[in-house]
Amino acid sequence: MELGIGCQRMLQRLYSQRRIGGKHIPEVICLRWIKNLSKQEHKRAVNEWKWCMQEGLVLMKQKPSERHVFLNPTRLNEIKQLIKKEEENYEQ
Repeated sequence: MELGIGCQRMLQRLYSQRRIGGKHIPEVICLRWIKNLSKQEHKRAVNEWKWCMQEGLVLMKQKPSERHVFLNPTRLNEIKQLIKKEEENYEQ
């Protein structure tokens, strides 16, 4: 699947911060990273984010106050491919 720029940015940021396996971050913070996108692009990014969670690329840990998210360590190769596609598109 071809992801939009918003979802790819969130995956890239989680990867660069090494939020893999047990190291997690509140989902609210991840969604703040895309707040400057246009309304249409933001909606697409949120839908793709939900798809990533359903597919198991991004896992969640339920905390008492909110959900925390992190990257699935067993699916890192797929995540890297999605991020690499973003970098290739950005360079062109």
